[in-house]
Amino acid sequence: MNLYRITIKLKSSLVTLLKGDTIWGHFVWGIANHEGDETVQKILDECKTENPPLIVSSAFPQGTICKPIPEVKEHGDLSIEKYSEIKKNKKIKFVNARDYFEDKEGFEYTDKAFENQNSMHNSINRFTNTVEGQNLYSVEEMWAKNGKEYFDLYILSSYTAERVTQLTKWAFENGYGADSSVGKGNIEVLSDAEIVQPSIKGKKYVALAPFVLDEKQKVQNLCADTFIRSGKIGGAFSSSLSPYKKTVILFDEGAIFESEEPLQFVGKLLTDIHTDKRICQSGFAPVVPIE
Repeated sequence: MNLYRITIKLKSSLVTLLKGDTIWGHFVWGIANHEGDETVQKILDECKTENPPLIVSSAFPQGTICKPIPEVKEHGDLSIEKYSEIKKNKKIKFVNARDYFEDKEGFEYTDKAFENQNSMHNSINRFTNTVEGQNLYSVEEMWAKNGKEYFDLYILSSYTAERVTQLTKWAFENGYGADSSVGKGNIEVLSDAEIVQPSIKGKKYVALAPFVLDEKQKVQNLCADTFIRSGKIGGAFSSSLSPYKKTVILFDEGAIFESEEPLQFVGKLLTDIHTDKRICQSGFAPVVPIE
């Protein structure tokens, strides 16, 4: 499989984070909308094997990737200067992609990709389609920080570059995430997919998206943050009597681990996460070697 990079541009605020598992879901919906259920089922069946054809990273500010989680170390007695340096490094969320890929333009480290703002909304009675008095609620929106609206996606796939480019455009054509119907998550695909080559060889890796562990992969010395994903189904399934997926715990992007066998990805496709057995969720992530 090849690892591709595609640059996208955020043209509005977001309500949903640009996480790899959510983005992968948009890829699947794009395929369903253009090529139908049979193609989707074929791809999902392939994703259940040891060689899934499409694995998507989270999106990172252009020229960066997620910072690998630092390994736990004994610091001993700390000076004020050393303590300040540790606090400063903890704020760094992304690192220069040039340090991990061949012939890759890099950018300075970014502490945060987004600035959060609250937007007020009226409560609406869904039976009468009218505003309910003075009932207001707030929604937290995310805007690209300092006007840096360009992001990189890394896509591990057995498909051609042309196919990956097309799938990416389909994934974002109707908006991304929550409130896309009212203009949130407006994303433009700026570049064609290009193959990128990791510049480091070794047995230590960093994951570029959320994932779960696959017992078939012999992963050692995992160091990771976790988060709870309580996903909600959408599209043609949104009218289901049970709109929520089962809750799962995922290792977050930036997780590091070791493997004696060369790896291009970690994790597996999550199945049986809803009463409708057709529904699946990405539990795999592209990986790149690190020092």
